[in-house]
Amino acid sequence: MKVFVIFDEASAPAAVHHKLAITLPPKWMDQSVDKVKGAFIGAYNKKFADSPLVADEMLLQVPDNSPFTHADTRLLRTTDTPEKAFEDKAEVRVVHRPVATAARDNGATVCKNYGCQCEFDESNNHEAACRYHRSAPMFHDTRKWWSCCEATKVYSFDELYLVPGCQIGPHSSRPPPEEQKRTAALADATKQALKLHEGVAKPTATGRAPPPKQVFTPSASTERKRALRPPLAAGRARCKHYGCQNEFVIAYNHATACTYHAAAPYFHEGSKQWPCCGVKKWDFDEFLAVPGCKRGWHEVEDEEATE
Repeated sequence: MKVFVIFDEASAPAAVHHKLAITLPPKWMDQSVDKVKGAFIGAYNKKFADSPLVADEMLLQVPDNSPFTHADTRLLRTTDTPEKAFEDKAEVRVVHRPVATAARDNGATVCKNYGCQCEFDESNNHEAACRYHRSAPMFHDTRKWWSCCEATKVYSFDELYLVPGCQIGPHSSRPPPEEQKRTAALADATKQALKLHEGVAKPTATGRAPPPKQVFTPSASTERKRALRPPLAAGRARCKHYGCQNEFVIAYNHATACTYHAAAPYFHEGSKQWPCCGVKKWDFDEFLAVPGCKRGWHEVEDEEATE
């Protein structure tokens, strides 16, 4: 895999902008992306010794083509790997780490409106001071969205709080009524759980808990039958290669009969990837339509072919 690593921040003079093509060794593919960052910064600092970059202050940034994200790019973490984060011949930018917002006066109050969480001074609060969401956030299968703005779904909490609010009004030091009900219900459930815990038999002096009073009757075991696919016609088999898995005639199999992928697919936070090709898709049909990168014989699945 080859990537083009670029430093071209607008705040830096054009004279110190730099682009470097890096071919990644296979052993780097499952290591931290910090390997790539370090390689670029090392080469950059040799070329621009008077304007060096500090590795701890920099992050790698890649395009994010997900239809569910609010931003066009995403910052990579140390735990990300080139195999999962990069695409072949993609552009990877080196950018400065975002600077945390400085804390305000200690007397400031944090707004409790959904999607705001800004600090405010009550003396400057007014009817158009806050832009917030009307309803609580929703979380499902790693996706996050505001229930009042379902059209925009994202994957990270940072992106969730970047989604513009749909309501304008004053900041509030009190949580929304919906949130107050949820908090009260959670407190009541916790109270009930503590009562149940108090009624449970305590350990004896030896430290062992007494045997339970309930009598448990094991349920009758049921055998789970494997769902079998329809049997193949005589002389046919199914190919086990990734990206193929088609039915074929054994007698017609030959050295270029199968177009397939060399490595297993990878699924991560809604994305679908062929790591052997460096291709990432979000739609499953588009993912299946990615042509294979290898040609060869069909290989029979690990089941008996019909002769």
